[in-house]
Amino acid sequence: MKTFITLLSATAFLFAACNQNQPKQTTEETTTENTKVATQCYLGLSGKDSVTMSINNIDGNVTGTLVFNFLEKDDSNGDIKGSFSGDTLFVNYVFNAEGTVSKSPLVFLKKGDDLQQGYGDIVTYLGKTYFKDHSAIKFDQGFLLKPVDCK
Repeated sequence: MKTFITLLSATAFLFAACNQNQPKQTTEETTTENTKVATQCYLGLSGKDSVTMSINNIDGNVTGTLVFNFLEKDDSNGDIKGSFSGDTLFVNYVFNAEGTVSKSPLVFLKKGDDLQQGYGDIVTYLGKTYFKDHSAIKFDQGFLLKPVDCK
C-alpha cells in the first residue's frame, strides 16, 4: 500500500511540474477574441405613453436600461438583464417606481428590426418571478419598439 501511495504522489508531482511551464489561456482573452458586442436603442409609442430601451447585446446576452413614461400612471426606469432564446428576448427588469425598487420579468419578440412587448401570466416561487408558460405569452397588446439612433 505504501508503494501505491508513493507512486501516486510521485505521479501527481510530475504532472504538476510538467504543467507549470505551459502558457495559460484566460477566459478574458478567449471572450475578447470571440465576443460580438452590439448596442441598440429602441423607442415605443402608444398614445401618449412611451418606452425607451438601450441594450448591449453580447453574443445573445443582454444588459441595458429601460424607461417607461406613462400619462396616467407612475413612470418607471431601471436596468434590464437577460438573453435571447431564438427570436425572443427574456429580461429581468429591476426598476424604480413610486419610490420603490421592484423586479419584474419582461419579454419581447424580435420581428425584423423591431421588438414587440409580450404579456403573460407571471408567478413567483422562492423569491424568483418568471413567466408561468412561455407558450401562452401574447404579443398583441404591448409596446412595439422601433430602432432609433442611440444618444
